[in-house]
Amino acid sequence: MSATLHLITDPLCGWCFGAAPLVKASQKVPELDIQLHFGGLFSAPNNRVADAAMVRFIMTHHDRITQLTGQTPGPAMTELLNSGDAVLDSTPPIHAILAAEMAGGDMLTYYHAIIKAHFMDGRRVAEATTLREIAGECGIDTDAFQQAFDNLSDEDVAQHINDSRVLLQHIGGQGFPTFALEQDGQIQMLNHQAMYNNPEGWQQALEKLLEPQVVH
Repeated sequence: MSATLHLITDPLCGWCFGAAPLVKASQKVPELDIQLHFGGLFSAPNNRVADAAMVRFIMTHHDRITQLTGQTPGPAMTELLNSGDAVLDSTPPIHAILAAEMAGGDMLTYYHAIIKAHFMDGRRVAEATTLREIAGECGIDTDAFQQAFDNLSDEDVAQHINDSRVLLQHIGGQGFPTFALEQDGQIQMLNHQAMYNNPEGWQQALEKLLEPQVVH
């Protein structure tokens, strides 16, 4: 039986970085269709250069993320945050992820690449040049990517973010990431927090949820 795993996420969300192994484990379940919804954690008008207070807040969360998920942001990201001019804006990478799919790329591949670029490599994923480079690294034709990026309006991206937040509220999610499984028109939120640092267990749990129910 086919089913859809909805992931409400954000490419600049530390806990979404922590959950990346769970997403990859989900991709190993063949009958599962994964749909990404981006909620805009840092989006205009709230985007800003990371000041000292913001950096301290983020680093405190990173310590907790490492403890619970085993995912450790790279030193290059710390350098980026402490650069004094790092812009935290989710909208450009969300725009780019949507454009990557329009250009014939795989959205999940590009999503993972953006997360790695930000959290491990400390790259400036709010900048158009970086987003185009990552498209090329993912095997996407950069001209096709740029055309798709240019054709996707700011209003379209804003609508996607709004729709993602509406979905989050509809299923009772509290933040990013939120996983929800849709089967036979029914959707249920999944407790991924208990599976941090256990992607194999997460995959097995998904497979069990997808087993046909035997009626006696």
